[in-house]
Amino acid sequence: MILSLVLLIVFLNDLVSSIPCLSNESKKDFDVARKTLVKVQEDLLQSLNGLENNHKKTIKTLDKEIKNAITNMEKTIKMTTTTLEKQIGTSKDIFTNVEQKLKKLEEDFKVLGRDFQKTKWHKYNGHCYYYSQERQDWFTAERKCRETGGYIAKVNDQEENRRIFQHRPDTKAHYWIGLTDLKEGEWRWSFDQSKAKYTTWISGYGSKGTGHNCVQIPNGHDGKWIDYL
Repeated sequence: MILSLVLLIVFLNDLVSSIPCLSNESKKDFDVARKTLVKVQEDLLQSLNGLENNHKKTIKTLDKEIKNAITNMEKTIKMTTTTLEKQIGTSKDIFTNVEQKLKKLEEDFKVLGRDFQKTKWHKYNGHCYYYSQERQDWFTAERKCRETGGYIAKVNDQEENRRIFQHRPDTKAHYWIGLTDLKEGEWRWSFDQSKAKYTTWISGYGSKGTGHNCVQIPNGHDGKWIDYL
């Protein structure tokens, strides 16, 4: 449109100059029209320049915003990638640790299986009983049972006591059970500190005094108990 107006002005100027005879009034009208058209041209050029400048500013702003958005996205992606890498690394460590524990557990089961084969273990009523060959005092025996994840035997009834006595691998040995009366006369199981509901004492035992606080199943005597040092 601007180009058309410019061509129109040039055409009109040439047309006016080619008219040989114009009245003063006509010349005045043409001059006014020409100035008006020139003013329109200037206004249009100014508007065009303004639009162009605004367009450039808009493009520059958009370009800056796009670059900032890309930069922020790159930072976010980088941070996310770093976080994921750390999480993956942590997961790998966890899996490695779990794998090592599983291998250790497998080895423990193999050892446990060999112990079962050697009859050191006896299973009854959902419990597994281990007969150690080590000779220890009651407190050391109790501590070692805890360290292996178990507890020194708690005997709940006559049948359980009979089976424990019957399956001893060494019939000449004496075996500790988890009964004590650290408070004299009050027999409690070390596993859960519950009072003993079942006892089976050899005659004369079970009330030997403060020097006899720990209970064992001696050889012989059909599995009956004694309170010992």
